[in-house]
Amino acid sequence: MTQEWTSAISFSSFAPPSGGQDEAAAVDPREAVEAVAMRWQAFSSRGAQVGWASQESLGQAGVSGYGPLINRVVEIHGLMGSIGEQLALARAAEQDAQRHQQAATVSDPQQAAVLEHSRRMAVRALCEMSTHFVLGAAHGLANLVLRAVLCHPAAAYEVNQAKRLKKAQGFPPGTDLKEAWLTFSPTGDVWSTLLPAAAKASGLTSLQDLVARLCLLQVDPRYVALEQRRGMDYHRHRPQSLDHTSPRAGLWSYDPVHKVSTMRMPSASADAERDEETVHRISADALECLGAALTDFEPLLGQSLRSCHLSWIPVDA
Repeated sequence: MTQEWTSAISFSSFAPPSGGQDEAAAVDPREAVEAVAMRWQAFSSRGAQVGWASQESLGQAGVSGYGPLINRVVEIHGLMGSIGEQLALARAAEQDAQRHQQAATVSDPQQAAVLEHSRRMAVRALCEMSTHFVLGAAHGLANLVLRAVLCHPAAAYEVNQAKRLKKAQGFPPGTDLKEAWLTFSPTGDVWSTLLPAAAKASGLTSLQDLVARLCLLQVDPRYVALEQRRGMDYHRHRPQSLDHTSPRAGLWSYDPVHKVSTMRMPSASADAERDEETVHRISADALECLGAALTDFEPLLGQSLRSCHLSWIPVDA
Protein backbone atom coordinates (compact mmCIF):
# COMPACT_ATOMS: atom_id res chain seq x y z
CA MET A 1 0.00 0.00 0.00
CA THR A 2 1.35 3.40 -1.00
CA GLN A 3 0.43 6.49 0.97
CA GLU A 4 1.09 10.10 0.08
CA TRP A 5 0.89 13.02 2.46
CA THR A 6 2.65 16.27 3.25
CA SER A 7 5.43 15.41 5.70
CA ALA A 8 7.28 18.74 5.82
CA ILE A 9 6.52 22.35 4.99
CA SER A 10 8.31 25.67 5.22
CA PHE A 11 7.13 29.21 4.57
CA SER A 12 8.83 32.54 5.04
CA SER A 13 5.94 34.69 6.27
CA PHE A 14 2.87 34.44 8.47
CA ALA A 15 1.08 36.83 6.13
CA PRO A 16 -1.52 35.22 3.83
CA PRO A 17 -0.57 34.59 0.19
CA SER A 18 -0.34 37.83 -1.77
CA GLY A 19 -2.43 36.66 -4.71
CA GLY A 20 0.39 36.55 -7.20
CA GLN A 21 2.26 39.64 -6.07
CA ASP A 22 5.91 39.25 -5.24
CA GLU A 23 6.64 38.73 -1.57
CA ALA A 24 9.15 41.12 -0.06
CA ALA A 25 12.40 39.24 0.36
CA ALA A 26 14.18 39.01 3.67
CA VAL A 27 17.80 40.10 3.75
CA ASP A 28 18.96 36.75 5.15
CA PRO A 29 16.74 33.77 4.21
CA ARG A 30 18.60 31.48 6.67
CA GLU A 31 18.55 28.64 4.19
CA ALA A 32 20.52 26.26 6.42
CA VAL A 33 17.91 26.65 9.17
CA GLU A 34 15.11 26.01 6.69
CA ALA A 35 16.84 22.89 5.36
CA VAL A 36 17.30 21.24 8.75
CA ALA A 37 13.76 22.20 9.81
CA MET A 38 12.40 20.44 6.74
CA ARG A 39 14.53 17.34 7.33
CA TRP A 40 13.48 17.00 10.95
CA GLN A 41 9.81 17.36 10.08
CA ALA A 42 10.19 14.54 7.56
CA PHE A 43 11.54 12.13 10.17
CA SER A 44 8.08 11.88 11.75
CA SER A 45 6.78 10.31 8.54
CA ARG A 46 9.08 7.34 9.18
CA GLY A 47 7.89 6.41 12.67
CA ALA A 48 5.82 3.42 11.59
CA GLN A 49 8.53 2.16 9.26
CA VAL A 50 11.30 2.31 11.86
CA GLY A 51 9.01 0.75 14.46
CA TRP A 52 8.51 -2.35 12.34
CA ALA A 53 12.18 -2.44 11.35
CA SER A 54 13.20 -2.13 15.00
CA GLN A 55 11.09 -5.15 15.91
CA GLU A 56 13.22 -7.23 13.60
CA SER A 57 16.57 -5.80 14.69
CA LEU A 58 15.73 -6.13 18.39
CA GLY A 59 14.68 -9.73 17.87
CA GLN A 60 17.88 -10.52 15.99
CA ALA A 61 19.91 -8.99 18.84
CA GLY A 62 18.14 -11.23 21.34
CA VAL A 63 16.56 -8.34 23.26
CA SER A 64 13.60 -9.55 25.33
CA GLY A 65 10.54 -7.52 26.24
CA TYR A 66 11.28 -5.06 23.47
CA GLY A 67 7.71 -3.79 22.97
CA PRO A 68 8.24 -0.50 24.87
CA LEU A 69 11.44 0.14 22.89
CA ILE A 70 9.46 -0.03 19.66
CA ASN A 71 7.13 2.63 21.01
CA ARG A 72 10.16 4.62 22.16
CA VAL A 73 11.74 4.79 18.71
CA VAL A 74 8.39 5.84 17.24
CA GLU A 75 8.13 8.55 19.91
CA ILE A 76 11.63 9.80 19.08
CA HIS A 77 10.77 10.18 15.41
CA GLY A 78 7.54 11.97 16.29
CA LEU A 79 9.48 14.35 18.51
CA MET A 80 11.85 15.10 15.66
CA GLY A 81 8.92 16.13 13.48
CA SER A 82 7.57 18.39 16.21
CA ILE A 83 10.97 20.02 16.74
CA GLY A 84 11.38 20.57 13.01
CA GLU A 85 8.02 22.30 12.78
CA GLN A 86 8.85 24.58 15.69
CA LEU A 87 12.12 25.55 14.05
CA ALA A 88 10.30 26.30 10.78
CA LEU A 89 7.81 28.52 12.62
CA ALA A 90 10.64 30.31 14.44
CA ARG A 91 12.32 31.01 11.11
CA ALA A 92 9.10 32.34 9.54
CA ALA A 93 8.60 34.81 12.41
CA GLU A 94 12.20 36.01 12.13
CA GLN A 95 11.85 36.44 8.37
CA ASP A 96 8.83 38.69 8.93
CA ALA A 97 10.84 40.68 11.48
CA GLN A 98 13.43 41.33 8.77
CA ARG A 99 10.72 42.63 6.44
CA HIS A 100 9.42 45.07 9.05
CA GLN A 101 12.93 46.38 9.48
CA GLN A 102 13.00 47.16 5.77
CA ALA A 103 9.73 49.11 5.86
CA ALA A 104 9.72 52.15 3.60
CA THR A 105 10.05 55.59 5.17
CA VAL A 106 7.57 58.43 4.67
CA SER A 107 8.18 62.17 4.43
CA ASP A 108 5.47 63.31 6.86
CA PRO A 109 7.22 63.55 10.29
CA GLN A 110 4.08 62.75 12.28
CA GLN A 111 3.21 59.75 10.17
CA ALA A 112 6.85 58.64 10.21
CA ALA A 113 6.83 58.65 14.02
CA VAL A 114 3.71 56.49 14.13
CA LEU A 115 5.18 54.06 11.62
CA GLU A 116 8.41 53.88 13.60
CA HIS A 117 6.51 52.99 16.77
CA SER A 118 4.56 50.32 14.89
CA ARG A 119 7.70 48.94 13.31
CA ARG A 120 9.49 48.72 16.64
CA MET A 121 6.59 46.91 18.32
CA ALA A 122 6.12 44.53 15.38
CA VAL A 123 9.80 43.60 15.16
CA ARG A 124 9.95 42.88 18.87
CA ALA A 125 6.73 40.86 18.83
CA LEU A 126 7.83 38.77 15.86
CA CYS A 127 11.24 38.12 17.40
CA GLU A 128 9.62 37.14 20.68
CA MET A 129 7.38 34.76 18.74
CA SER A 130 10.49 33.30 17.13
CA THR A 131 12.17 32.81 20.51
CA HIS A 132 9.01 31.12 21.81
CA PHE A 133 9.32 28.42 19.14
CA VAL A 134 13.12 28.16 19.47
CA LEU A 135 12.78 27.55 23.19
CA GLY A 136 10.06 24.99 22.59
CA ALA A 137 12.27 23.21 20.07
CA ALA A 138 15.24 23.27 22.46
CA HIS A 139 13.16 21.81 25.30
CA GLY A 140 11.88 19.14 22.92
CA LEU A 141 15.42 18.34 21.79
CA ALA A 142 16.67 17.88 25.34
CA ASN A 143 13.78 15.56 26.13
CA LEU A 144 14.45 13.68 22.89
CA VAL A 145 18.07 13.09 23.95
CA LEU A 146 16.82 11.92 27.33
CA ARG A 147 14.57 9.40 25.61
CA ALA A 148 17.41 8.21 23.39
CA VAL A 149 19.46 7.55 26.54
CA LEU A 150 16.54 5.60 27.99
CA CYS A 151 16.82 3.16 25.07
CA HIS A 152 19.77 1.51 26.81
CA PRO A 153 18.86 -0.49 29.96
CA ALA A 154 21.91 0.48 32.03
CA ALA A 155 21.48 4.15 31.17
CA ALA A 156 17.75 3.98 31.85
CA TYR A 157 18.47 2.51 35.29
CA GLU A 158 20.74 5.47 36.14
CA VAL A 159 18.06 7.95 35.07
CA ASN A 160 15.12 6.28 36.76
CA GLN A 161 16.83 5.70 40.11
CA ALA A 162 17.21 9.47 40.58
CA LYS A 163 14.80 10.50 43.32
CA ARG A 164 13.97 13.80 41.63
CA LEU A 165 12.67 11.93 38.57
CA LYS A 166 10.48 9.35 40.34
CA LYS A 167 7.32 11.23 39.42
CA ALA A 168 8.19 10.76 35.74
CA GLN A 169 7.26 7.07 36.24
CA GLY A 170 10.02 5.88 33.92
CA PHE A 171 9.16 8.32 31.15
CA PRO A 172 6.73 5.94 29.40
CA PRO A 173 6.58 6.47 25.62
CA GLY A 174 3.74 8.72 24.53
CA THR A 175 3.05 10.04 28.02
CA ASP A 176 1.50 13.45 28.65
CA LEU A 177 2.60 13.34 32.28
CA LYS A 178 3.94 16.79 33.14
CA GLU A 179 6.79 15.42 35.26
CA ALA A 180 8.07 13.40 32.29
CA TRP A 181 8.87 16.51 30.26
CA LEU A 182 11.78 18.36 31.84
CA THR A 183 12.78 21.99 31.40
CA PHE A 184 16.00 22.57 29.51
CA SER A 185 17.82 25.47 31.15
CA PRO A 186 21.47 26.57 31.26
CA THR A 187 21.65 25.60 34.93
CA GLY A 188 19.77 22.30 34.90
CA ASP A 189 22.04 19.59 36.34
CA VAL A 190 19.86 16.80 34.96
CA TRP A 191 21.41 17.65 31.60
CA SER A 192 24.94 18.52 32.73
CA THR A 193 25.42 15.81 35.37
CA LEU A 194 22.80 13.05 35.47
CA LEU A 195 22.47 12.46 31.72
CA PRO A 196 26.25 12.28 31.09
CA ALA A 197 26.54 9.77 33.96
CA ALA A 198 23.74 7.68 32.49
CA ALA A 199 25.31 7.73 29.02
CA LYS A 200 28.64 6.67 30.52
CA ALA A 201 26.91 3.77 32.30
CA SER A 202 25.72 2.49 28.93
CA GLY A 203 29.31 2.04 27.74
CA LEU A 204 28.27 3.37 24.33
CA THR A 205 30.45 6.08 22.82
CA SER A 206 27.56 7.11 20.57
CA LEU A 207 25.28 7.92 23.51
CA GLN A 208 28.06 9.77 25.30
CA ASP A 209 28.72 11.89 22.19
CA LEU A 210 25.00 12.62 21.83
CA VAL A 211 24.74 13.85 25.42
CA ALA A 212 27.99 15.82 25.11
CA ARG A 213 26.52 17.77 22.18
CA LEU A 214 23.45 18.60 24.26
CA CYS A 215 25.72 19.86 27.04
CA LEU A 216 27.42 22.17 24.53
CA LEU A 217 24.04 23.60 23.54
CA GLN A 218 23.10 24.08 27.19
CA VAL A 219 26.03 26.44 27.82
CA ASP A 220 26.17 28.07 24.38
CA PRO A 221 26.18 31.86 25.00
CA ARG A 222 23.53 32.30 22.31
CA TYR A 223 21.16 29.92 24.07
CA VAL A 224 21.95 31.40 27.48
CA ALA A 225 21.17 34.91 26.17
CA LEU A 226 17.88 33.66 24.76
CA GLU A 227 16.86 32.04 28.03
CA GLN A 228 17.73 35.17 30.00
CA ARG A 229 15.75 37.43 27.65
CA ARG A 230 12.78 35.12 27.76
CA GLY A 231 12.89 35.21 31.57
CA MET A 232 12.59 38.99 31.49
CA ASP A 233 9.90 39.13 28.83
CA TYR A 234 7.65 36.39 30.22
CA HIS A 235 8.37 36.20 33.94
CA ARG A 236 9.36 39.70 34.96
CA HIS A 237 8.78 43.23 33.65
CA ARG A 238 8.77 43.21 29.85
CA PRO A 239 10.09 46.59 28.64
CA GLN A 240 7.39 48.55 26.86
CA SER A 241 8.21 49.60 23.29
CA LEU A 242 6.78 53.12 23.65
CA ASP A 243 8.02 56.01 25.77
CA HIS A 244 6.25 56.36 29.10
CA THR A 245 6.36 58.08 32.49
CA SER A 246 6.36 54.96 34.68
CA PRO A 247 10.05 54.32 35.42
CA ARG A 248 10.89 51.06 37.16
CA ALA A 249 12.59 52.94 39.99
CA GLY A 250 9.34 54.75 40.73
CA LEU A 251 8.92 58.45 41.62
CA TRP A 252 9.70 58.38 45.33
CA SER A 253 13.16 57.89 46.84
CA TYR A 254 14.63 58.20 50.33
CA ASP A 255 18.09 59.28 51.44
CA PRO A 256 18.76 57.49 54.78
CA VAL A 257 21.86 59.59 55.48
CA HIS A 258 20.12 62.96 55.31
CA LYS A 259 16.71 61.48 56.15
CA VAL A 260 15.13 63.16 53.15
CA SER A 261 12.43 61.74 50.92
CA THR A 262 12.07 63.02 47.38
CA MET A 263 9.36 62.94 44.72
CA ARG A 264 10.11 63.70 41.09
CA MET A 265 8.12 64.22 37.92
CA PRO A 266 9.85 62.37 35.04
CA SER A 267 9.45 63.22 31.40
CA ALA A 268 8.45 60.54 28.92
CA SER A 269 11.39 58.26 28.23
CA ALA A 270 12.25 54.84 26.87
CA ASP A 271 13.18 51.65 28.69
CA ALA A 272 16.84 50.92 28.12
CA GLU A 273 16.09 47.29 27.21
CA ARG A 274 13.30 47.90 24.73
CA ASP A 275 15.67 48.03 21.73
CA GLU A 276 14.18 45.86 19.00
CA GLU A 277 17.56 45.45 17.31
CA THR A 278 18.89 43.77 20.44
CA VAL A 279 15.88 41.47 20.65
CA HIS A 280 16.25 40.60 16.98
CA ARG A 281 19.94 39.80 17.37
CA ILE A 282 19.22 37.51 20.32
CA SER A 283 16.46 35.68 18.45
CA ALA A 284 18.46 35.37 15.21
CA ASP A 285 21.54 34.07 17.04
CA ALA A 286 19.45 31.51 18.89
CA LEU A 287 17.77 30.41 15.66
CA GLU A 288 21.15 29.82 14.01
CA CYS A 289 22.46 28.15 17.16
CA LEU A 290 19.64 25.62 17.32
CA GLY A 291 19.68 24.98 13.58
CA ALA A 292 23.38 24.09 13.76
CA ALA A 293 22.76 21.89 16.79
CA LEU A 294 20.02 19.90 15.03
CA THR A 295 22.34 19.33 12.08
CA ASP A 296 24.99 17.95 14.45
CA PHE A 297 22.46 15.79 16.27
CA GLU A 298 21.24 13.86 13.22
CA PRO A 299 24.22 11.48 12.78
CA LEU A 300 24.75 11.24 16.54
CA LEU A 301 21.15 10.22 17.09
CA GLY A 302 21.31 7.67 14.27
CA GLN A 303 24.46 6.09 15.74
CA SER A 304 22.90 6.01 19.22
CA LEU A 305 19.71 4.28 18.10
CA ARG A 306 21.60 1.72 16.02
CA SER A 307 23.83 1.00 19.03
CA CYS A 308 20.67 0.16 20.95
CA HIS A 309 19.51 -2.18 18.13
CA LEU A 310 16.87 0.27 16.92
CA SER A 311 16.23 1.29 13.34
CA TRP A 312 17.26 4.63 11.84
CA ILE A 313 16.62 5.83 8.30
CA PRO A 314 18.40 9.10 7.41
CA VAL A 315 16.48 11.80 5.57
CA ASP A 316 18.47 13.35 2.73
CA ALA A 317 18.87 17.16 2.77
